[in-house]
Amino acid sequence: MSSSPIRATQREVARKAGVAQATVSMALQNHPDLSRATCERIQRIAAEIGYAPDPFLSGLSAYRKQIRPAKYQATIAWLTNDEPGSNWTWTMSPTFCSYFEGAKQRAAELGYQIEEHRMRTADMTPTRLEQVLKARGVAGLLMAPQPHPGIKLDGFHFETFSAVTIGYTLVSPQLHLITLHAFRSIELLMRRLLAMGYRRPGLALGTESDERADNNWSSGFWSEQRRLQARNRLPMYAEQTRSLEREPFLKWFRKHKPDVVLTMGAEVCQWLVEEGLRVPEDVGVALLTVPDEGKYYSGLWENPHIIGARAIEFLIDLTHRNERGVPKVPLCLLVMGTWVDGKTVRRQT
Repeated sequence: MSSSPIRATQREVARKAGVAQATVSMALQNHPDLSRATCERIQRIAAEIGYAPDPFLSGLSAYRKQIRPAKYQATIAWLTNDEPGSNWTWTMSPTFCSYFEGAKQRAAELGYQIEEHRMRTADMTPTRLEQVLKARGVAGLLMAPQPHPGIKLDGFHFETFSAVTIGYTLVSPQLHLITLHAFRSIELLMRRLLAMGYRRPGLALGTESDERADNNWSSGFWSEQRRLQARNRLPMYAEQTRSLEREPFLKWFRKHKPDVVLTMGAEVCQWLVEEGLRVPEDVGVALLTVPDEGKYYSGLWENPHIIGARAIEFLIDLTHRNERGVPKVPLCLLVMGTWVDGKTVRRQT
């Protein structure tokens, strides 16, 4: 039996590079305290002698970090872009609050602290915010959902920060992002409803809700309609309103008579009841993002705590690799929603 080849070590890399072993470790992680030239020289020497991290030791190190109480590592900024004097991020949706709670909890487990910083206040400018973040030693930015789709952030320089945004609403600069996999999630929702016996699903959505998901709600719905018989393919609620409005919705509902409505807002249930209909006996309602994890409303649970937690892990990985600034190739991490039964749909007989 031939013996296994001897693995090159960091000590050998350090000897050949003429530096301390700790410097080698830092260079292999692109540590910001070292110059780019130094990191590249040491990495080149490591490659020449065949150095590679021992996967067993790396796994053991990660395991030890998990079982030990986390020590403080650094502070991460949760950047909100609300209008001055507004608490939009905290009042718009319980889901947005859950993003933050999931991120905060996972950050604490890994030894990180999250601070909210507002991009728009009466005395805040992009330059001043950059100065504040640098003074606080902040290297990682988690961008909260923007107040509206299509937001562009002009004037703020991301060059010295690692950044991840939640959702599609920030269009410039294009950062790494994490969000709900809306297309696959509405596929899941549609297929579950059809398996329950619904035949005429209808999608009622204001334009802003669809745009916030990069139009993946409507795209997924139209894609799934190909599975339906032609007479059961209903047009989407087509009023070009930013949010769903009662009278246009009811006009659409009366005309097309869906047996289950897919929508974002829970107010649809009340509108249908006011029309003399029973939910779910006469018509079902399935929400694209349930606010209560399925205690009452049927539909999709977005798994917002998981999205927040994975956003933090994503961001911390970027800071460890010293990947700063706007990426040349933005990465998208998509999280599937989960079907929850709730009480607003029922199996059809």
